[in-house]
Amino acid sequence: MREALPFRPGDVSWTVGHEPVLALAAAPTLLLQVCHPLVAAGVSQYSDFASDPFARLWRTLDIQLKLSYGRPEVSARQSELLRRIHRRVQGVSADGVPYRALDPELLLWVWATLVHGQLTVYELTFGNLSARDRETFYREQKLVAHACGVPEGACPEDHAAFRRYFARMLDEELEVTETARRVVALGSDPPRIPRALGAAYSRVNLLAAGAMLPRRLREGLGIPWSPRRDRLFRAALAAGRATALVVPGGLRGRPVDTLVNRERPLRLFAARHGGARAA
Repeated sequence: MREALPFRPGDVSWTVGHEPVLALAAAPTLLLQVCHPLVAAGVSQYSDFASDPFARLWRTLDIQLKLSYGRPEVSARQSELLRRIHRRVQGVSADGVPYRALDPELLLWVWATLVHGQLTVYELTFGNLSARDRETFYREQKLVAHACGVPEGACPEDHAAFRRYFARMLDEELEVTETARRVVALGSDPPRIPRALGAAYSRVNLLAAGAMLPRRLREGLGIPWSPRRDRLFRAALAAGRATALVVPGGLRGRPVDTLVNRERPLRLFAARHGGARAA
């Protein structure tokens, strides 16, 4: 069992995290995060969300990938960077509830959505991990949680406890926030990419969000769903599975390795000239 970051070949988290099909988890993961009212407040008040809605996604992806797979000194630097960013994020939500990004409960939820997204897409594509590998993956991911500031002992003890925690959060804590509505609206018309590509991008995002969000949130956010859309999502997963049969693992993992080795976060879909757009 690995005792410290970063992950390396042979770790379950390396195997799971280097599959390109995990890109399907991006939209539902982001939406689950900002359906928590206090996470939504921090994103809305402290990020350049309105003018560059995808910037936070790429920054988060950059930090998480380097934290998990970068050289040891790079991984440690990302952990400290994340803590510095979070220290300044605090305020009061529109409902008058104080929040701090360093609140262990908020850190835990954001981390949990990342774990859930990775494991869900991987298992939908390639079949369930063995019970042993799933538990190993979860224990490895706890290292990421602690590097992100989640205190020792705050994570659910094992994967079964994690599933109970996640189900409770879905039922009791999440709601359709204005920030989540804006994510859906902005994702339906991605900025600064050709219209045809933007349509394909938004279609895939909506399919993934529709498939992976609870019905209550999906309907509240106005994300359409139908048996046909379910078949299309399954086809996207099948494409990822077929790719894995013909493309060697090292080559499939190149996009992740490229992002890990970049000095600066990737910037795609930056806002069109003219600043913020209405949701």
